[in-house]
Amino acid sequence: MQRDLRDQLFRPELTKRIVIYSLLTLLLGSAQCSFFPALSICPATPDLIMGMLLGVMLIDTEKSAAPLAIGAGFFLDAIGGGAIAYLPVFYLLYVLYISFFTQKMLTSFASYAILLLPTLAFRAVSTFVCIALTDGTMPTFARAFGVIFPEMLCTALLCLPLYAIVKLCTAPMQTHGKFSF
Repeated sequence: MQRDLRDQLFRPELTKRIVIYSLLTLLLGSAQCSFFPALSICPATPDLIMGMLLGVMLIDTEKSAAPLAIGAGFFLDAIGGGAIAYLPVFYLLYVLYISFFTQKMLTSFASYAILLLPTLAFRAVSTFVCIALTDGTMPTFARAFGVIFPEMLCTALLCLPLYAIVKLCTAPMQTHGKFSF
């Protein structure tokens, strides 16, 4: 019985997934928390982890994206230094939300680009809620738009190349659960 459990936990394809997705999360999470906030050209911090999770859901499966979402959320909370650790729950809710859309989509860049729209909407709502919670009152439309629109624009522009990066990173895993492009 213990041998069966050990064999299930230490499968080569599971180990590849963990290593590759951990390295991808480390790279993108570090860029998201340290590089882009310090960059004066970028008016807002893009959410690269959401783009990565969307790519993983399209190319691999939702079952791979859910634990990745929780792990990435804990990682970003650890390096971001926030007082409340809400990102694991936020990213898991995002995976559940976007999984309704990804079930009917083909694995292609066009599908990824189309699915960025509900991704940006989800991020915009969460940013609006965060603004309202930190201010204690509902923000004005102009203030919310001044924060949300640049964040959406930066996220959209910087997440588009992430499809190719995730596709390249998942090639060694030989995932055939979805259609190929």
